[in-house]
Order: sequence, then C-alpha cells, then structure tokens
Amino acid sequence: MYAEYSPETGVGSPLKRFPLKIFTETEYWLPESMKGIPAIKQALEYDTAVDYVIAAHGAEDLPTKINDFYLTVEELRLKHDFEFWAFRTIKIEDKLSLQLIPFKLRGAQHKLLMSFESQRLKGIPIRTIVAKARQWGGSTLTQIYMFWIQQMHKTNWHSAVIAHLDDAAKNIRGMYSRAAKHYPADVGIVTLAPYEGSSKNRVCVETGGIMGVGSVQNPDQFHSYNYALAHLSECGYWGETTKKSATALVQALRPSVPNVPMSMIVIESTANGRGNFFHKEWVAATTGGSRYDAVFVAWYEIDLYQKPIKDYLAFLKKIDHHLKHKYFWSLWERGATLEGINWYMSFQEEENLSDVQMWRQFPSDAGESFSSTGRRVFSPIVLKLAERNCIEPLYKGQLFGKDRKGKNAFVDLEFDDTGDGELWIWDFPQKTPMMSHRYVLIADIGGKSEGADYSTIRVFDRSYILDGGVPEIVASWRGHLDQDLFAWVAVQLSFWYNKGLFIIESNSLVKELVESEGDHYLVVLDEIAEFYSNLYMRTTPEKIKEGKPIQWGFHTNKQTKPMVISRINAAFRDDGYVERDIRVINEADQFENKPDGTMGATDGTHDDLLIPTAIGVWASESEMPLPKIIKPSVKKSKGQRTEASL
Repeated sequence: MYAEYSPETGVGSPLKRFPLKIFTETEYWLPESMKGIPAIKQALEYDTAVDYVIAAHGAEDLPTKINDFYLTVEELRLKHDFEFWAFRTIKIEDKLSLQLIPFKLRGAQHKLLMSFESQRLKGIPIRTIVAKARQWGGSTLTQIYMFWIQQMHKTNWHSAVIAHLDDAAKNIRGMYSRAAKHYPADVGIVTLAPYEGSSKNRVCVETGGIMGVGSVQNPDQFHSYNYALAHLSECGYWGETTKKSATALVQALRPSVPNVPMSMIVIESTANGRGNFFHKEWVAATTGGSRYDAVFVAWYEIDLYQKPIKDYLAFLKKIDHHLKHKYFWSLWERGATLEGINWYMSFQEEENLSDVQMWRQFPSDAGESFSSTGRRVFSPIVLKLAERNCIEPLYKGQLFGKDRKGKNAFVDLEFDDTGDGELWIWDFPQKTPMMSHRYVLIADIGGKSEGADYSTIRVFDRSYILDGGVPEIVASWRGHLDQDLFAWVAVQLSFWYNKGLFIIESNSLVKELVESEGDHYLVVLDEIAEFYSNLYMRTTPEKIKEGKPIQWGFHTNKQTKPMVISRINAAFRDDGYVERDIRVINEADQFENKPDGTMGATDGTHDDLLIPTAIGVWASESEMPLPKIIKPSVKKSKGQRTEASL
C-alpha cells in the first residue's frame, strides 16, 4: 500500500516494464510496448542512453543531444504510458486538501488500470465491470483513461458518461473542463466547446471527440451519437425512470459502441442489492456469461481506511475476545492490515452500523457488496470462512467405461485428464483401507441445452469421521447432458468411488415424467438398479413389504428443502464439512429467501451444486452408518503362515 511509486520514473508501476538508463545514476522503467521502438531498441544495446547518443550522433554539444533524446522518450511515453501521461498532464482535486494536484494513481486504482491495459495491449475491446467500496477514485480513473484514448490515440472517438444523478453528471463535466484548462501547452492544446448548442455535451476542437455527459434521469440525449467509449457510473442505483428502464437504456447504448480495439465499456457501481441490472451484469461476468473483466476493490485495499494502533498487544487481545474474531482474522488472511482492521472496528462502533450496512458500503468481497437486508439465507461471514478450504481441482476431465450404459458401463473405468472436462477431482477413490459407507454421491438432473439448469454430482468422502474429522468433497461434476446418459455417468462415478451410496434428487425426474410426453426417465433408475444395488430409496422396508412401489432418490419439497438448507448452513458455520469447489460458495452467496416464503437462487443465477451438497451433508449426518474399516478375512493353511485376503 505504501511501496515506493513514481509515475515519472515508472518505479512501482503494476505494468510490465524494462529499465532504460539515461545516465549511470538515472534509470527509467518504460512500458514493455516501447521495447520495439527503433530508438529505444538501439539505446538498450548500450550501458546508458548517453553512450548511445555519443555513438549515434557524436559528443559535440552533448547536453543538447541528451535533452533531445529525453524529449523523444517523453513524447513516446505520453502515448504508451498512461500513468506518466496522467501525472504529466492532468490535475485533480485532492479529497483531503481540496487543492489541485497531479493525478498520481493510488494503490487501488492500479488494480483497475491493469484491467484496462491488459485488454488494450492485447488489442481487444476493453470491457470491464467494477464492484467497489467507496472513495478510491475508480470513476475518476475511468474518465481520465477515456480522455487519454481521445487525446493520444484516436480522433472523432466519442465518449458517453452516464451517471446516476444530474449533479454527478455536472461533476464529471467539471473534471473534463479542469483537465482541458490545465493541459500543458507543450503536450498539446485541448479546446472544449459546446456540441451543437448542448449545455452538457462538449467536443474537443482539436481531436473531434465528443464528450457526452448526462444522467439516467434524462437518457434521451444519448441516442443521437455513435459512441466508442461508454462509462456507466453507479448503475447499481439506476432504477426505473419515467422515460426508460436502466436495462433498456444500456441495451440501446451498447450497440453504438463498436467491437474494436480501443473501444471501451465500463460498468461500475457500489452494489445496491441483488436482482437489479448491475447485479445481473456482475453475475454474468463472474460466471462466464459475458466477456467483461470483473474487478472488485475491497475497502482494505484503500489507503484512506487505516487507523493507527498505539498498543499492538492490547489490540490483538481485543480482536481475540471480539464476537467476530474469526471474521476479523479472515480479513487479515486476505490482506487487511491491523491498522485497517482497527479502522473497520472503530468505524462500525462509532457509526453504530449493522454488519449488512458495513458490507454494502465497505465490502471485503463481492458477496458482501451485494448483501441485502433480510433476503440472504447464508451469512457472508460464514461463507467466507467456508471458502478458505476451496482450492483448484487437481484434475479436470471425464470418466469413461467400456460402454456408456448397461452392464459394460462399469467395465474398464478410466479417468481421462483433459484439463477442461466436467468432472473436477480433488482426490481419487482410495482403496486402502477398504471401508464401507465411505463415499456418498448426490446427483441433480438438469437439462441438456446450454440455457437449462446444470446437471450436477457431488462426491463426499466420509472416512475422516473415524479420526474425529468431517466429510470432505473429493469430486464434482457439472454440465449439460441427456438425462438418461447423465444418470449413467453418475452411477459410473458411484461405482468408481468404491460403490458409494448413490442419491438422486428426484424432482427433476418427476418433472421429466410429466413433461416429456412418453420419454419416462424414471425407468432409468429401474434399469440402473439391475446393475447397481447401492441406490438410495426413500421408501422404507416396511412399506416395500406392504407392496408399496420403490421411490428412488431424495425428494426436495417445502418440508425437506428447509431441512437440508438448515443442515448445510450449520455445516458452513461450524466447519461441519470441507468444501473444495468455489462454485458452491458462489451459489450459496446468491441464495435468498423469496417474497413468497420459498428459498432459491436469485434471478439469473443457479443453485444446481448447492442443493445436492445440502442433501449430501444431511445424508452423511443422518442417513448413513459410520464408515467402517473392512478387516481382511484370514485363511490358515496347516504348517504355513497365515495369509490375509479381502
């Protein structure tokens, strides 16, 4: 946070850079994109730029030649090095002193700059969505970066900045006016004039770039131009206006932004609950539903939120005795300083803010930022603790047998590590010691099309219970497949994991029976039962003796769903099982109480991994005997040593 950083020398920049020595003691770190420029490339062949200048142009009038070389490098940097250009040309108002100062990026702003620059340098359109805490300058950086593209890279490259309120739009227009007024004459002239008589929009006379500025309250002004740069500010607070919805406004604006390099769409906001336009866009970006780069800035990454500590030992004791000590130590593990945690504790106490209020204004992660009062099922604090065990799978691939269905489906089972398959594995099936009731697998059948619910499988290893531990997730499967083929994939996986207990969530099967017009997928389980016996049935043995039909699987309804959700909530809270798959935590983070009294995923999200996981926690705790090591049988031969065999 307080590391050395100089936009003039390039020291401390997050971008990839290389050193260029002007004199022996003077070194500049230039962006990698400048390495191929002929003058720079030739200078790098010498110990210093002075040596290069002497070799190329002679030693006569050397100071002038060195100065000319430096000015050449500076001119090139203005186009290649945003940080240098911003410090050299832009004046902003300091939030504390209210004085005009050069625009020098702060630590949190570097994170957003990396998103912009990584896309620009790849030659792809810049598309970024930003969820943020308050007061770190994300909007300012976005606007100035667009201004850089308009001034240094493109002509007739129009920008639109849409704010939440008209007052915010006025502040943005003031930033552009100040930038133009104080732009150094030796770099260029920036003359802003009203565009076609507009009181809000400006055009740069020198480059032809229009700067459209307005609010969502007055959206009609954004329809008449072709914008290459669009900044949607604080759109978490965009509600329905009397003229047009936020979603409709964005849908109308987006097509005007060409899908070409140097075009830019930035969606940023402090979060304001779930289910709105901004939340849906964030979910899409973080789940692969869009190509937007998702950037989150936590409060503890912002240097303003620090409070000095006089007595560290006393402060550490205060944390340890606090009701939320686990949460505060999780902040430390994520990178918060002790001074930052001290600020957080003090601010919450002094302002008498609830946890939800703190999460929304000063979030530690994206899940907290979208918290909404009274709707969440799982506490973000609890989920953050559960998340600490999540790691990338060791393998991603597919399991194959001799056949896809039938008796030979279990023959020659082999895992193919493709690196991108639907089956994620953290631990392979363990054959020793041989153990009964070790593995339980839960399957939830979804649809086969890309837009349908996912079909999922969760695999629990219960062996750790024998040593006082808890069940652990060892494998996950998620994808789209025909329902009957998926059922066979699930039972193949069950066979592979030592013939584990196979539980299928039966609601989707019943739904298919009603809707499939004769393709009765319920018969799949009867078919599987001929070859695989360790299937879970909810029909009791007594009912079967009475002639009742076998009911396969777990049925999720208004009685059983709260039961299993309550179990997994307790497991998240009390370390009742070990979760490895971050996708489950993400789904739990988007699981809410609905107005009609039900529970489910927020609009546009999924709970296809969460529900079978909850069923697995319940089954492991309540439906299965303890795991038991199967001792080998002992055969004795007269006059020989005993042999052990299973």
